[in-house]
Amino acid sequence: MGIIRPIVQDIFIPENYTSSPEIIKNCLQEVLSEGMMNSQVSAPENNEDMTKKQREKIIKNHMEQFTTKYYESDRRWHSFLPDESHPRKMKPIAKRKWEDLENAIIAYYEEESPLNKRKHITLRTFYPEWFAYKWQETNNSCYMNHIDGEWKRHYLNDSIIDRPMAELTTLELKNWARNKIITGKLNKRQYYNMAIIIRQSLEYLVELGELPANHSAEFKIKSSLFTPIIPKEAEQEVFTEVEEKKLKELAAAEFAEHPNRTAALAVLINFSLGLRVGELVALKWKDLKDSYLHIRRMEQKQFDLLENGKWQKRLEVVEHTKTDAGYRTLYVVSSALELFNKVRETNLQNGYSCEADDFIFMYQKHRLTANSIDSHYERYCKQIGIAKKGNHKARKTALTKVADNPNINLKDAMDFAGHRDVKTFITHYCFSRYSDEQKRLELEKTLKV
Repeated sequence: MGIIRPIVQDIFIPENYTSSPEIIKNCLQEVLSEGMMNSQVSAPENNEDMTKKQREKIIKNHMEQFTTKYYESDRRWHSFLPDESHPRKMKPIAKRKWEDLENAIIAYYEEESPLNKRKHITLRTFYPEWFAYKWQETNNSCYMNHIDGEWKRHYLNDSIIDRPMAELTTLELKNWARNKIITGKLNKRQYYNMAIIIRQSLEYLVELGELPANHSAEFKIKSSLFTPIIPKEAEQEVFTEVEEKKLKELAAAEFAEHPNRTAALAVLINFSLGLRVGELVALKWKDLKDSYLHIRRMEQKQFDLLENGKWQKRLEVVEHTKTDAGYRTLYVVSSALELFNKVRETNLQNGYSCEADDFIFMYQKHRLTANSIDSHYERYCKQIGIAKKGNHKARKTALTKVADNPNINLKDAMDFAGHRDVKTFITHYCFSRYSDEQKRLELEKTLKV
C-alpha cells in the first residue's frame, strides 16, 4: 500500500487542497473505474488468500454503497461499515492513511465472506441448525428425542465439537470413530446410531455448499473393532409352550375375577394376532369386520422439547403404522372373535360406547395404553416365576407359530407380521419354542436311520 498513498495524497489531495470532498470521491471512483489502480493495489504480505483484483473489487463495491470522503478538518479518511445493531445499519470508520482505511474495509468483508465463515463452523454451533433440519425431514419427535440423547451422551463433552468442521480430515474422523468404538465398547448398531449426527451434519454442509466433501463417508470401520452382539437365547425372545399356557390361564382367571379388566382379554387375543402393542391399543370397532381385522393406526410416543432443553413425553394415536408394511388385514380366528365379543359386552355393561370410531380396549372411561398392557405381562411373568417378557415377546411368539406352520407361505407369514424384509423376519421373529427334550425327540423321528 505504500504506492497508493502518494497517488491519492500527492495527486488528488495535496496539502493545500480545499475543494469539496465529494470531488475526491468522484476522482477515486474514476480512478478505479478506469483501472488506474490495477497495478497499484497490493495485498499485505500475510494475506495470501486475497488477490489484487479481489481487493480492488471489494473497494469499488464498497464505495458504490457507502460515502467515502477525506476531510481536511481532521485530515482523515471517513467511510462506513455495515452494522445491523446500529440505528442507521452502518457504523462510521475513520483512518489518517488511505491504506489503513482500505485494509480495515478489506478485513471486514473478508471476515464476512462465506469462505471465512465456513472456516469457523463447528459442530457445537451447527448442531442446532442440523437438528431443526433433521426434525423437518423425519417429523418423528420420538426419534429426535433419541438423537438428542445421543448428542448429550457422546458429543457434548467431546473436544471434536469445537473443531472447525472444514478442517476435519478423513484420518482425524476415522481415528475419532475408532476411539469412540473402543472406549465406549460400542456394537455396530450403537456406533451407527451415535455417528449419524456428525456424518449427516457434514453431509448437510456439503448440500448447503459450505463444504466441498463429506470426509466421514470416505472410510470404513473394520467389523472386528465392534463389540459383538451376542444373540439372545430363544427362551428370552418368546414364550415357551408351557409359559404361554400358564400366562393365558392367569389372564383368563383375572378377567373372571374382574370382568371390567379387558386388558386381560387383550393379552389373550394378541397371542393369536401378534400385533405391536401400539397397534393393539389403537384398535377401533370399525377395524373389525366379520372375521378380519384392519390395522390402520397405532399409539405413538411424542416428545415436546421444552425451553430448558428437557423433553416432555406424551402419548398420541396416529393414523399410520410403523411402516408401510404395517397396513395389513388379518384373519381373526374364531376363538379370538369370541373374546372380542366379550370385550364388546363388557364395554356396554360399563356404559362405554361401541360405535365404529370408539376404541376397543377401555378401562375407567379411558383408552388402554401400551404401558397398561405391558404391566399385565410383567405381573403375570412374576407370578409364573419367569423372566419379564412383554407384549413384544407375545408378538414374536405368535409370529413364530405362524412361521412354523409348513402350510403357510413365507410371504403370507411376513404379511401377517407387517414385514417386508425377509432377513428381519427370519432373524428377529422366528425362534424355537420347544424344550431340549422335545428337540431331541423330533430329531430322533426326523433323522432315524
